[in-house]
Amino acid sequence: MSSNEITLHSAVQNEKPTSKQGILQKMFAVWFDAFVYNQIWEDPRVDLQALKLDENSRILTISSGGCNALNYLCESPQNVTAVDLNRHHIFLLKLKIAALKYLPTYNDFFNFFGHGKHETNIENYKKFIAPNLNKETRDFWESNGFFGKLLRGKRINIFQKGGLYEHSRNGYFLRFFHKFSRLLGCKPEELLKAKTPEEQEELYEKYLNPFFDSFLIQTIGKLPVTMFGLGIPPQQYDELKKDLKDGGTIIDIYRERTKRLAVEYPIYENYFAWQALGRKYDTENLQALPEYLKEERYKMLRANAENITAEVGSVTDKIKNSPNDTFNRFVFLDAQDWMNAEIMTDLWSAIAEKGEKGSRIIFRTASAGSPIETNLPKDLRDKFQYEEDWSKELFKQDRASIYGGFHLYTLGISDRE
Repeated sequence: MSSNEITLHSAVQNEKPTSKQGILQKMFAVWFDAFVYNQIWEDPRVDLQALKLDENSRILTISSGGCNALNYLCESPQNVTAVDLNRHHIFLLKLKIAALKYLPTYNDFFNFFGHGKHETNIENYKKFIAPNLNKETRDFWESNGFFGKLLRGKRINIFQKGGLYEHSRNGYFLRFFHKFSRLLGCKPEELLKAKTPEEQEELYEKYLNPFFDSFLIQTIGKLPVTMFGLGIPPQQYDELKKDLKDGGTIIDIYRERTKRLAVEYPIYENYFAWQALGRKYDTENLQALPEYLKEERYKMLRANAENITAEVGSVTDKIKNSPNDTFNRFVFLDAQDWMNAEIMTDLWSAIAEKGEKGSRIIFRTASAGSPIETNLPKDLRDKFQYEEDWSKELFKQDRASIYGGFHLYTLGISDRE
């Protein structure tokens, strides 16, 4: 077992191993030690309003697919440090950074991460990217697991065979969702043709809503293991159920959040909807794209490329092992849902000790409530200000729509002071 596997295991396994929950957590830890996310599912527009980045911002973020680390870099902060317990995600971000630095043109960069596959990608990788990768990163992309080798050879080949957005645990889950939808007579991709909010609503009711009425979906959708493909561990599944209404089921939550994704925001520019419903970005009109993939951002992003680093590890260890005031912006994605009270207290104690006064901390949760309000000791909790009303307002703007809550805290002072 590698050190990375042990780290992943310890992050996920926080219940007794022989308990039902412990067994599920062990299964998820094995499942998660792979390429899980090919893109991130947290809306950077919301993040940027909360983070208020400037030239003095020093960001520590969980990487996941690496999209938002690069989206933040578009705003020219002092630096961005991305960490992740999953080495696959870090190697993906390192590939993105190297491609940004060394590919000759924006179009070459877009062919890799906008289209996700292109006939020139492998040749450009060999010529421009590979010579500039460290040995560990290059070995990762030029090797593969047993089944991966049988199917497509080296990992880097996904950028020419199949495509980045067809692969990863999340990509496979969406592929299954689309194939199964068609078997049920549903066509999620039809929603991408909508021109007005009214059309979005109409197409949702016709092509997507019936999916949730299927007996099979009503049955298997209630199983925690079904959500492994979305990177949802057992403890987060339990958090999700906290938003159940009287007499409701977990399927009702899936339905409500899917409808929010498909209907509440203009679909022509919602790249989260394009990935969920079409398994691609808008490569024709170039509107439904993350900021880091937009041509008008390319020069600035490339100029800032030296100001981002990526490494395998935990955010808690990174904070503890860094000098005081190293970071003043913290982005934890949905990690609080993975943590019990002890682990959460350890993280927030590190922020209180090492973070710069006025630091801004954001995260999302499966259910609406913030676990900080109940899981931290009072003396530690009182060191942070919860911007609750603003958090709720920002949550309403989150185009990804997969979470139940968005939360902003500041260290030592209120955002409104």
